[in-house]
Amino acid sequence: MSKNKRERKERYWQNFEILSIFLSLIFIAAIWKMYPATLLEIDEDNKPIAVASKPSQHTGLSNDEKKSYFEKIGEKYGTYGDAYGSLNTLFSGWAFALLLISLFMQRQELQAQRKELAAQRDEISKANDIAEQQMLITEQQADLLEKQIKEAQVQNFFNILFPLLNRKKTYYEIADELPVFGSSAYRDSIKNESTFKTLHMAALKIYDNFEKSHGDGFIHKDEILKSLRKMIVEIPPYGLAYSYLKGTKYKEYFLYIINFIEKFEGIDKKDKEVGMSIFLSDFSTRELYIISLLTIENEILMEKVIEHKVFRSFIEADRNGNSVFSLLFSE
Repeated sequence: MSKNKRERKERYWQNFEILSIFLSLIFIAAIWKMYPATLLEIDEDNKPIAVASKPSQHTGLSNDEKKSYFEKIGEKYGTYGDAYGSLNTLFSGWAFALLLISLFMQRQELQAQRKELAAQRDEISKANDIAEQQMLITEQQADLLEKQIKEAQVQNFFNILFPLLNRKKTYYEIADELPVFGSSAYRDSIKNESTFKTLHMAALKIYDNFEKSHGDGFIHKDEILKSLRKMIVEIPPYGLAYSYLKGTKYKEYFLYIINFIEKFEGIDKKDKEVGMSIFLSDFSTRELYIISLLTIENEILMEKVIEHKVFRSFIEADRNGNSVFSLLFSE
């Protein structure tokens, strides 16, 4: 049933109830008005006709003439009071009937209200279910969107990282071209050497000499760096290659890639670790020795190699823990 039809039906029943009550009141008032007059007419019709006769003929009859005026009124209208008493019973019955009708109508109205409330609860329950489903769908869409954004960020990270890793070859080749100058005899002795090869040999020799000279004695980290710096500078071929390498972009490139991985936003730690592992896997053992030499005069580089465990393989291979890698780069 449409809403308009339901409203019209409700208005019809309301008007019908009001009209019924009004007509009932009129009907009761009419009966109340008509009832005494009707009794009077009946009394007049049934009143005996008085016949003239001699007084001697009524000596055996009761003397009604001796009754008082009020007694006559009581005899005449007392019956009417009894009649109205019967009407009181009738009207009481009608009132009780009307009360039952009113209770019945109230019961119907309450039932209708309960049905309406039940329907509203059902609608609210359905609306809540729909809202929960929509919320669940929204959450799923948000999770999916977040996952897609994360995947896009990870893909973007590696799309940027790999081209940067390809630049390493250029920086390596430039840094590996050791400049040749000085006397002819000196140029002939180093012209076939390269920066990385020269410094690799220097690192092996210097680290070996350091371990032999200091043995198992405890040395502070600053003293180790000072001793290594002095040893590498005092040997001319090593000092030349070391100074040249510090002036190239090779060290800056190494730090740049590490900072790029660390500061890239939108990816988690695991993805950064994967990127760092890919980056370090491209460095040979010779290059890692060169990186260890560059940390001697660079505190930032020292912090980065320790944080990312760049020399973990060397430290794990040192059983006694007396190597330069164990003393300088252990956490």
